[in-house]
Amino acid sequence: MGCGERGNEMTEVLTEFPHLKDPKTGGPLMDKTVLIANTSNMPVAAREASVYTGITLAEYYRDQGYDVAMMADSTSRWAEAMREISSRLEEMPGEEGYPAYLAARLSEFYERAGRVQTKNDESGSVTVIGAVSPPGGDFSEPVTQNTLRIVKVFWALDSKLAQKRHFPAINWLNSYSLYNRSLEDWYSKNAGEEWNDSIKVAMAVLTEESKLQEIVQLVGSDALPEDQQLTLEVARMLREFYLQQNAFHDVDTYCKISSQSKFLGIILHYKDLAEKAMSSGVEFEKVIGLPILEDIGRSKFEDNMVELLDKYDKVLVDNFTKLMEEA
Repeated sequence: MGCGERGNEMTEVLTEFPHLKDPKTGGPLMDKTVLIANTSNMPVAAREASVYTGITLAEYYRDQGYDVAMMADSTSRWAEAMREISSRLEEMPGEEGYPAYLAARLSEFYERAGRVQTKNDESGSVTVIGAVSPPGGDFSEPVTQNTLRIVKVFWALDSKLAQKRHFPAINWLNSYSLYNRSLEDWYSKNAGEEWNDSIKVAMAVLTEESKLQEIVQLVGSDALPEDQQLTLEVARMLREFYLQQNAFHDVDTYCKISSQSKFLGIILHYKDLAEKAMSSGVEFEKVIGLPILEDIGRSKFEDNMVELLDKYDKVLVDNFTKLMEEA
């Protein structure tokens, strides 16, 4: 659902979607898609109504037992339409001129998402993904803040990551999910017992890297102690090997969560082995210069990734055992 977006963006969707294949049926993705186009040059009242039209259509298919994903792009333009209509009705303005009922309208929209049991005992669901595009990237403005109070998952798109050609350009430090605790048992069953602990360790490494980057920009990474240099190296592997993804690659476009868990596990296993080796006197250059590391990074483009990772894990252990014996 394009709400107040540019006309050429909606045109691009119309031309591209018929050529995209549904991975489940093999048919055109457009066969399972409903587009509601309300571009920025259309009436303000239509811009406000388009969001409700979209969510009502989603509920219509949900009640038939379908699982519906609704993308609203963007709720910021919808809120701006509400602000314009409110001012013309001479209603009392709230923060930044938005109507006082902005938070209520946003919550009423998002609360229509969820899973239901239909009258014929089938199960249907609506998943709402709302794109918020604050002017100037200001997260403190009312639409963003009220949305964050309502939703439990937030993906923060980062222009700096996009400029570095790191896709998906989702900032891992600003993004969050409040469903982690609820899903711990599911992750343990489907991804592995170590998944929840691995996520905490990986986030700690990436957080530490962001703190060290300020020092690195001033004096360079060579001035850091070797343990902090290792943190930077592990964080690089997490970013480039694990978080970076090529949506146009046949293999890398999708990865099972069990495979993700194994991939993350081998990176953190390298971290543990490297720390142990360095404490035994192995030089830092030898620890980060292992040829097997690049093979691990390239394995995500192979169909037999899981088998390769098992093989590389054994090679990794053998390499570190050899390094420690030499030290």
